[in-house]
Amino acid sequence: MNNNLDIENRVLIIAEIGVNHEGDYSRAAEMIELAAKAGADAVKFQTFIPESYISTSQKERLERVRGFSLSFDEFRNLAGKAKEENVLFFSTPLDFKSLDLVNEISPIIKVSSGDINNDPLLEKTAATGKTVIMSTGLSTVDEIQKAISSLKKGNPDIVVDRKLILLHCIAAYPAPEEEVNLLSMPFLQEKFGVHVGYSDHTKGLLACQSAVALGARVIEKHFTYRKENQSFHDHHLSADPAEFKEMVDSIRRIEKMRGTYDKHPMPSELPFKSHIRRSIAAARDLCPGELISEKDICFLRPEIGIPMSDRETVLGKKVKTEIFKGNIITEDNIDG
Repeated sequence: MNNNLDIENRVLIIAEIGVNHEGDYSRAAEMIELAAKAGADAVKFQTFIPESYISTSQKERLERVRGFSLSFDEFRNLAGKAKEENVLFFSTPLDFKSLDLVNEISPIIKVSSGDINNDPLLEKTAATGKTVIMSTGLSTVDEIQKAISSLKKGNPDIVVDRKLILLHCIAAYPAPEEEVNLLSMPFLQEKFGVHVGYSDHTKGLLACQSAVALGARVIEKHFTYRKENQSFHDHHLSADPAEFKEMVDSIRRIEKMRGTYDKHPMPSELPFKSHIRRSIAAARDLCPGELISEKDICFLRPEIGIPMSDRETVLGKKVKTEIFKGNIITEDNIDG
């Protein structure tokens, strides 16, 4: 997978490693390998300085987040590892210094749902000129509009240059199926005129598969090396390597089935056209010299004579040669 996004023609499938490495660099590197083997186009992490992300008043939470963090040099090495595995590397920066690093090592910058109202971070993110993928969990339409306005302050052309992708997201862990609301995707696309995708927090694969059928250009699914015997909650709503590969395979099939936004006969249909459509036929025995009326005709398969849609050209015409009941009427049977 190269750094040129081709989401017009191919769904970008992201393995959201996030912090499922739980601060273990070796595990993070291994997960990149596993994601690549499972068919991921990209791997995504979260990059942060804990003290710039969590209040010191939440000591237990801050300590846990510190345990999940990786150093900037480790992220640089992970970006190199992703390149070796031929997958796209990017991350969600959660503070300004982390944004500088992500801008240095990644062609894409992800904005989390939690920062959709973080105007300074949004403006600086857009100012990098990189493609921005923004999740919209917990957001109202007005909040999304304000976020896009902030992004435009940093890069006025971010929308017209197709450098903004909105991900529909339900910021619950796990998200209940009855609240997934996938129709938000076509709504967001029409409302804001940008590419849309889906960031998933449900258990299982159905939501991601359905999102592709509804037009998602990007799918982001949490990824883990193992779900069993894990205490951290993200593992349980993640796909393991086997599940992720199943999802990738199904998405590649669905994107083929999705096709294009129009309606026309497909090549495979054309050989069946004459077989399933009807011709004008005689509803009774017709003798030479008779004038054909509505009651004299019926419509029978196959379409090898005059199509039923052209019946007006037959009505009132004189029969030239005898036509038996049930026979298809041809141009040779009537006077022009």
